Amino acid sequence: MSNYAALPIVFLAAVLQATFIPQIRIFGGTPDLAFLFFLSWAINSPLETGVIWAFAGGIAVDLLSAAPTGTSVIGLLLIVFAIDALRRQFVNISLPLVVALLVGGTMLHKLVFAFVMILSGFGINLFEYSIYVVAPTIAYNLIFALPVFWLSRKLRPRREGRVSP
Repeated sequence: MSNYAALPIVFLAAVLQATFIPQIRIFGGTPDLAFLFFLSWAINSPLETGVIWAFAGGIAVDLLSAAPTGTSVIGLLLIVFAIDALRRQFVNISLPLVVALLVGGTMLHKLVFAFVMILSGFGINLFEYSIYVVAPTIAYNLIFALPVFWLSRKLRPRREGRVSP
């Protein structure tokens, strides 16, 4: 699947995140479906594709929320560059590293989002935001990661000339 064919998936995830997903809520956190698709695709794609997904996913989520457009993009771009740096250090990104990226990426994404919102004039208490939004979102993302990563893997193109064991 090319980047252009995958963009509707990002927009569908953003629409679900803005409409249906907020109904699943404990405290202030909700599953971050667009982030999970973005992370799954960015882990297994080159840097250029990850940057496209960061921009498309971040802007799609911001357009459907009260956040200023581009707020989500900043955190997602930082995660793309961190994933690219890790890919250069390690041959394969293993399961423990994926879990670390999931937890650390969610924290980074949500905290950068909060800082940008504070700079935009929104009153956010970072301590309460960390406890009531970031922590439940991490738990939700850990639960929903397996089905999202499985679906993302099924949608990714197969590489030609690959020999299976």
